Amino acid sequence: MTAARTFIGIGFLCLTGLVLHAQTPLAPQPPAIVVSGFEPFGGRDRNASWTLAGEIAKAFPREVRALQIPVVWGAPLTAINNVKPLPQVWIAFGEGTPEFQIEILAHNQRGMSPDNQQAKPAQAEIVSDAAPVLKQQAQVKDLADALTQAGFPTRVSQSAGRYLCEEMLYSLLHAQQQHPEALRLVLFIHVPVLEQSLAVSPAKQGAPAARKQVDAALLKAFGKQLFTALRTTGLLKTALSRQN
Repeated sequence: MTAARTFIGIGFLCLTGLVLHAQTPLAPQPPAIVVSGFEPFGGRDRNASWTLAGEIAKAFPREVRALQIPVVWGAPLTAINNVKPLPQVWIAFGEGTPEFQIEILAHNQRGMSPDNQQAKPAQAEIVSDAAPVLKQQAQVKDLADALTQAGFPTRVSQSAGRYLCEEMLYSLLHAQQQHPEALRLVLFIHVPVLEQSLAVSPAKQGAPAARKQVDAALLKAFGKQLFTALRTTGLLKTALSRQN
């Protein structure tokens, strides 16, 4: 009788364990999209690129993770290497242009301006013994046109600035070469500085252009429109549909 009760007790515990195990939620999948922006620099207390990244992450919390990059030489590649697993899509933002700019060209050459630690780069190359120039492979003209038509003046640029922004773009393009199975799409977009006056496209054809101050609300609207344009141009679908 005692043995029977023991057997029943063990069976009950095993069954309970199976039920508890079945009810344990699976770990959530890491976001397939990373958006990054830089910490403040140049004496400002905010950085428009980080404001934009944060607004996008709030708008799409399940799909997007926001990551802040230090304005320190070498930080971009370190930050990329620390993200495990790498996402399918990485959209990086930087600030400092009069309009929105999609950067498509990156040089493996640092400028000599000091970073936030007041240090100049220890070496001239971003990545040792790597290609002198890397170019964006995705076709982004339609994306720029769609954003401009939606009221956010955007152009394609081949001059990323020889500072941490260009280093971020080069680091992403280099990482994409090393991990093509993960980084299906990488983009770098320059945005205007907060409180800057921005000429936005008129809602009606022929109407004069209006000017708006760059603030969190405008950047939030741009972020949502960016994801709409990424979908309508097929860039996002192509990148995410090739998972696994």
